[in-house]
Amino acid sequence: MDENYYQYIRGWFGKWASFYNFIALPLTGVRNKVTDMIDSRDKLKILDVCTGTGAQAFAFAKRGYEVMGIDLSEEMLRVAKKKKYEDVRFVMADATKMPFENDYFDFACISFGLHDMPHEVRHHVLDEMRRVSEKIIVVDYHIPKNRLHRWLHVSFASLYESKYYQDFAKRDLEELLREHGFRAVKEAYGLVDFVRILLCERKSFEGK
Repeated sequence: MDENYYQYIRGWFGKWASFYNFIALPLTGVRNKVTDMIDSRDKLKILDVCTGTGAQAFAFAKRGYEVMGIDLSEEMLRVAKKKKYEDVRFVMADATKMPFENDYFDFACISFGLHDMPHEVRHHVLDEMRRVSEKIIVVDYHIPKNRLHRWLHVSFASLYESKYYQDFAKRDLEELLREHGFRAVKEAYGLVDFVRILLCERKSFEGK
């Protein structure tokens, strides 16, 4: 894996960590919509990939789920760990090489993480998510189909997003998920339609 990616991401999120929660306040409603995708009262085990300061992990925990959050950024995790919450644990780990057994979790979620990765890394992360959980939730920007709307969206988000965002914006997210053996079974939107939420189930590569 490209070491420049790891250095860049640790540096990028290291500088945002102290005030990231404030910046992400508009996403509070989205966090709740993500948890609504799971319709269960069972004590589920959920993996929150690229957990950052833990906002999505805490949203899951408030519904009574057991949550593990992983991230590359020590600074972001330090902020997350300041808030003590039952049934939430945070570990610094590489999402391309997760330290968990096959099918260890009931759900694996990645929110606003794929757009901060080179395309090669996205593939490895989705492979690992598929390995550790049969069901995944992907939350990220909804890129408009209309050319003008797409240009406006990408131009605006590029002002504050990482250097990998524009590559993400060129890709078809559902096609990427299909390549990794997932099919979307539920869909929702947040911030009007600026954010897209997909609940996906794992299928065999034979299509069964």
